Amino acid sequence: MIPSGQSILIRVDQREVGSGVPEHLATLEGIILHIERLDVADYVLSQRVAVERKSAADFVASILDKRLFAQMERLRAAYEQVIYLIEGESLYEAGHVHPNAIRGALSFLVILNGASLIRTENPQDSALLLATMARHEQHGLGYELSNHPKRRSPSPQLQMRYLVEDLPGIGPKTARALLERFGTLRGLFNADEEELRQVPGVGPKRARQITELVTRAYAPNDPHR
Repeated sequence: MIPSGQSILIRVDQREVGSGVPEHLATLEGIILHIERLDVADYVLSQRVAVERKSAADFVASILDKRLFAQMERLRAAYEQVIYLIEGESLYEAGHVHPNAIRGALSFLVILNGASLIRTENPQDSALLLATMARHEQHGLGYELSNHPKRRSPSPQLQMRYLVEDLPGIGPKTARALLERFGTLRGLFNADEEELRQVPGVGPKRARQITELVTRAYAPNDPHR
């Protein structure tokens, strides 16, 4: 789903018009297509991301005529992230090429050039994937993703323990000892270094880390938040 009021721009090479992919893209709400003659790539999702779409048969043919390797060099020179989207049948059934040659070409793209490889079923599948990748590249997820796993409705006692276990260097045993010593989370968070060091398992370094964390000001613009 595209964020409300936000559009997604995808630049499309004019030679892709007959593939069916732009036709499906044009039916998706919020997608804006700029069809033009691109020097490299079939689809450009941003200044840093380009996508090269190939049918399985074309991918195999590009190995035989060496097109694939020169093309990858140009893409890598122009874009930070290159994605090869391989559409349709199995590569190993698309032409009379030894499987090892295909594996070598795939390894060349991924290992030696850092490209990403994605397989799609058909033009409609390709269009939906391109739209999703473009949305993520241009607008992100549309919401903040928490790095903290959600647990199923724990009891208040377990919630308190989980919270304390997230403090620097604190495991389940020390978390219980801290809660037993201070009684409440407020009491724990108000404790100074000397009081923290009196709890078994909390040394000077750990006490200092805890104190620094609970007294540290929150910085909304910190990139590591």
